[in-house]
Amino acid sequence: MPSPVLLIWVVLTVLISGTCTFSFLQPYWFVHKNSFQSFGMISFCFKDIQTYKVREVCKFYGGSFSMGRVPVRAWQAACVLFGGGCALISLSAFVSVCVICLPIGYQKTTTKLIGYIQIVAVLIMVAGLLIYPLGLESSFFRHYCGDGASSYHSGQCMIGWSYMLGIMGAALSVFCPFLAQFTDLKPGDIFLTN
Repeated sequence: MPSPVLLIWVVLTVLISGTCTFSFLQPYWFVHKNSFQSFGMISFCFKDIQTYKVREVCKFYGGSFSMGRVPVRAWQAACVLFGGGCALISLSAFVSVCVICLPIGYQKTTTKLIGYIQIVAVLIMVAGLLIYPLGLESSFFRHYCGDGASSYHSGQCMIGWSYMLGIMGAALSVFCPFLAQFTDLKPGDIFLTN
């Protein structure tokens, strides 16, 4: 039977992988206070006014996904970093599920290796999260959120829920490499028994 720490590590890794990837794909990293305009890593939303109703339309920058179409260089760098971290954490989630099926002798070696990969994933995701707000001073962002926008100050826009979800996912992912080092602990090692 797998160790409880191994099971917690696997579940946490899978949940964080889903959370960070979901956050990466959403267009609500920064949202305008008074309108439907919102901006994400790879897509944005705007208000489409038709004859009798207003609806929100979300699209990739430039119409289809391409790194060259992301309008701000800092967002391109953040996209590569945060997206790369999401890919690494997703890879580690897949491997962590497979680790449960491995013989105990291979589990420890594999979990330590995946723990090191998770450290790299955490670092590059955090770098992406820190670089993204540097693009707030771009003319593209200022056009929608006012001339008061600058690096780390969003002007008339505010931080959206998907940026906060990305921050939360990256913060929780710090625990994965730590847990990976203790996946071989047995229940008797964790709980004091007489």
